[in-house]
Amino acid sequence: MEGVVVLKNNRFIKGCVIFFAIIGFLVTLTTSYLFITYRGSLTSLATETLLLKTKALKPADTPGLIRGAMRGMVDSLNDPYSAYLDPNQYRDLTIKIQATFGGIGIVVGADEENRLKVVSALKNTPAERAGIKSGDVITRINEDSTQGMSLDDAVRLMRGEPGTQVTVGIYRESERREYEFTITREIINVPSVESRLLQGDVPVGYVHLLQFTATSASEMEKAIHALVEQKARGLILDLRDNPGGDFQAALDIADLFLNDGVIVKVRNRYGREVVHEAHAGAFDMPFVVLVNGGSASSSEILAGALKDHGVAPLVGEKTFGKGLVQTVYPLAAGDALKLTTDKYFTPKGTDIDHVGIAPDYTVPAGKNGEDQQLARAKSILLEEISSRNP
Repeated sequence: MEGVVVLKNNRFIKGCVIFFAIIGFLVTLTTSYLFITYRGSLTSLATETLLLKTKALKPADTPGLIRGAMRGMVDSLNDPYSAYLDPNQYRDLTIKIQATFGGIGIVVGADEENRLKVVSALKNTPAERAGIKSGDVITRINEDSTQGMSLDDAVRLMRGEPGTQVTVGIYRESERREYEFTITREIINVPSVESRLLQGDVPVGYVHLLQFTATSASEMEKAIHALVEQKARGLILDLRDNPGGDFQAALDIADLFLNDGVIVKVRNRYGREVVHEAHAGAFDMPFVVLVNGGSASSSEILAGALKDHGVAPLVGEKTFGKGLVQTVYPLAAGDALKLTTDKYFTPKGTDIDHVGIAPDYTVPAGKNGEDQQLARAKSILLEEISSRNP
């Protein structure tokens, strides 16, 4: 009986030896092929690395060299939408898509003197409750002066785990006085939807979608229901200057407006096509969509679907023309690769990349603060409401 066990073990060991021998052979073969095929380039790469490490006046940082090489590989694609993301960039992208983070709830900008200023304190956030106001100059974050500090660095210092504290020093020019706020961080939800009821004889809802995030579809649904409760008889959906964002959010929002049919067709490099379709249950209300040259990517997926199905006219100017889909692949060191992997087509099969989507009603942007596009959209919508209810 013991002999049988030994025989089985021997067979297992032999199998492992053969398996790893094959793996080793394939690795050696692949390495040899690469060296023979790209001998000159690989030799140059090795020589350049050695020179950077031994001859450069400024000492070369090995992790920095590796990141630079990774960026260079992506740059060789000549694709403006593909990029290597270092850990900080990847973290920022994740926060932007998820629209939630630990922080105090302020939007920060820089003035003409390159001072960090509070653009706004978001409603119901620790910053607003503490008394920080729009226009406040941020002079210090914890023990760090903000003089010469970048916006990104300032934002990172103020973000952190919910429940932890950050001290912000500000100068309020209107009072010529300095203040110090010690604020406890909370989970901050960044709204992507703004809505209101437009004034007039006929109540009309207005919804501005700022970007596509993981929470946009639920925000959109809540906004529409709230406008319906306010007796809105029509809706204006504003996609102007919306750069896009989360692909799934575009599908979910399109599903709110379409009962059935294709939303978008996505095709990869091998010609494999995936068709995304709407489901029953769209809200029943006439609506108009505003677009312009800043409406891109996911905005164009949504606008293209609504136009092709004829459920809403587009008003404004031709969209940006980005018909490509990027996929983000996390890497081992907390970094990531954002890579263009697919091309998308409208329900009718239209390729809008570098072309854009032409509106049904072309209306130039207004001057002196006048929103001609919104006014025209409202006029078209009122005509549609009137035709449905003569």
